Amino acid sequence: MFALAKVFVEQYELFAFNEPYKNELEIIKVWHTMPAAKLRRFKELTEFVLQDLDEPTNVASRAKHSRSLREQGNQVYKTKSKKSGNDLTECLLSASRLYTQAILEAENAYEELCLGFANRAMALQDFGYYEQAYDDCECALEFGYPKNMQHKLIMRQAYCAWKLGDAQKLGEHVACLEQLELNASFTQQLEQLQQELQLLQSNPQAEEVKEAKLDEVKRNNTEISTDAGGRGRYMIASQRIKEGEIVFTEQAECFVPTQGRLICQQCAASLLCAPIPCTRCHQRVVYCSRRCRQLHATIHGYECEAYRRDLLLPIGPFHLALRLVLTYMPQWLPQLRNGGSTAAELWQTLISIASAEHHWPTAPQHTQSLCMMHHLDKADASKLIYCVLSANQLQVYLYKCTNFYDQLLASTAASAEDWHLLLAALIARTNNQLLNNAHVGDAILPRDLGFNEFVLLRPQLWRAPFRLRLGCLHKFDRTTLVKSLNLPYYGLCNHACEPSLRSWYDGRSVSSYAARNIEPGEEIFNCYTLNYKMSSFAKRKEQLEQTFNFQCSCSKCVRAEPDQDYFAFHRYRCQHCEQIFVPAQLAELSWWQEPEPPQICCTVCQAPQDFSWHEEFLVLCACCDKPNARHEAYKVLDYLRNWLLDYHSLRQCLAKKLILACLTAKAAGHPFEDTEFGHLGRIMEYVLAGTEAQIGSNAVEYIPIMGCLFDLIAWGKYKCSKQRLAKMRAKLDYLAGETRRIFVNYYNDFIEPHYSS
Repeated sequence: MFALAKVFVEQYELFAFNEPYKNELEIIKVWHTMPAAKLRRFKELTEFVLQDLDEPTNVASRAKHSRSLREQGNQVYKTKSKKSGNDLTECLLSASRLYTQAILEAENAYEELCLGFANRAMALQDFGYYEQAYDDCECALEFGYPKNMQHKLIMRQAYCAWKLGDAQKLGEHVACLEQLELNASFTQQLEQLQQELQLLQSNPQAEEVKEAKLDEVKRNNTEISTDAGGRGRYMIASQRIKEGEIVFTEQAECFVPTQGRLICQQCAASLLCAPIPCTRCHQRVVYCSRRCRQLHATIHGYECEAYRRDLLLPIGPFHLALRLVLTYMPQWLPQLRNGGSTAAELWQTLISIASAEHHWPTAPQHTQSLCMMHHLDKADASKLIYCVLSANQLQVYLYKCTNFYDQLLASTAASAEDWHLLLAALIARTNNQLLNNAHVGDAILPRDLGFNEFVLLRPQLWRAPFRLRLGCLHKFDRTTLVKSLNLPYYGLCNHACEPSLRSWYDGRSVSSYAARNIEPGEEIFNCYTLNYKMSSFAKRKEQLEQTFNFQCSCSKCVRAEPDQDYFAFHRYRCQHCEQIFVPAQLAELSWWQEPEPPQICCTVCQAPQDFSWHEEFLVLCACCDKPNARHEAYKVLDYLRNWLLDYHSLRQCLAKKLILACLTAKAAGHPFEDTEFGHLGRIMEYVLAGTEAQIGSNAVEYIPIMGCLFDLIAWGKYKCSKQRLAKMRAKLDYLAGETRRIFVNYYNDFIEPHYSS
């Protein structure tokens, strides 16, 4: 990362750009025309980055470390015969966790890889992750599992196929086993599987193993209009859409993980129990299944060397631009085949496609992506130069380190030099389109989950696959940004600080629901920043100008007092004159987040306010394993309602801290009095009401606190009306499929029984 930054600084000094913006191709051409000595140095620096970031693998060292981890897993797994219940679960998941670390560490040490996969399959099968165990057996065979022991894996695959109800696969493995010489124990297992195969074959419904289908794209509630006066394309409602109804859905054809998070690179699943890594990427790329790995093989073939060099994390948002170009180039090339032989001619062909009229609801995503708007013409010179440097680095990477150019040169009459120009310009253009149109998707995960940790393998959380232990739902306490997606249809929504939409992400898909009633012909808005109740007008204005190069003119920004709704969550009662006030300076509104908090004074009587209780409250939260500390914290929070009014942001923040601290203490086994659960229930209801007032009850941020309340109900320590419970249960249907499965299972296992009588 530091090498790249250092190179960019020197290249920036070499690249003098003072011309007005025309288009990305013309900018790229400028550095190709710099003086020969400067151009030579510029190219040397670009290639230096690729050489400097290269990270050779010490296979022997990796193998040794992998073997050590696998042997630790073996030691844990061997104790399973002495365990039962939760202890057995912890044993199997702890072993699976160690085997996973061994697999990630092995890289190109294939002997260790195959043994790691084989052993993890054994532990996963015992726990009940049959699909993943089946895949692990396939991986073990792929990487050279010893032939004299392969019958063990085939038997394991047959068992998993039986448990999955897959008669076809079970039949294939049984037929294979019937050709082998097996000892008495394996022969007995085979006979049992033969019987199970007959039962499956007698049940036609069990023969078909259905693959999960992609969500159907729904867009009949919207239509796209175009404003020739400069607004460009925008989305309007084609009919009345009621609050909570789906406005549209869209599935991204390309996305990238954010900040190096280990999610499936093909389907964007964020909850993995058996990650399958690329064996060359230094633990930076994983998949949830062999099928996903196979589907992503072409794209990853171009990115693998960049991951191995750790080039993509420091390049930041340009990674999504690179992936978009890699994904859509096969669709663009047929249109470029007769589009000319020079960079300028091919560029004009692409721009013509982007400028043409298209039927947006049905236009393919590769066409929509070319047509996305951007504001690079409004960017300053420093942004333009950084854009050129990043695009050039990725173009040279593709030329030097991959075979990507083979298809380019085979499909067009353009030379490699012309493609150098065109490809860099296309990456630069795509990046700037994505800065204005890409979206980040979130997932509900534990707050303390590491970047290379997999929550489904946490031993203390689970009692069965996707079934949490009692009182553990609150562990899913944070919405975390995990992926950046290209969603060109969604990108057609213009910005407003009060959005029309509430969007939920599920893998590569987004479903956008009406945040309020939307009338026919009304424009549909998205919010590009925090909404008007969660940030000041000045902050929103700064973010929009810096990132998107425009000023907002929505109804919340042009009114006489644009911050009135934001101030509603920062109202104090003066400790001296008891008048209600809002701090005078915007910087004072979130004073508790500052390293050196400013002195807050009443704007009515000018008296300074005493907030010494804040640090004391944080100390109490840190000591919630002690009953006295918890009781004192309840009192302080109750006292604060006199001075931090309504749904004050600080009071909500402190309430969340206390909730999580108390539930953590309870889950750790510390005793609580029954009266305490009443306190906690009221605090949770307060936070839920505050979240609804500030963001809305259909926001993803509502779910983690609702999960905390579910833990209280599951313990039998809190009860709400059936009508209230039904409304909360309905919100689970918005969740991503993998997360919904966990929350719904918890509801069915521990919540529903309390209301069934």
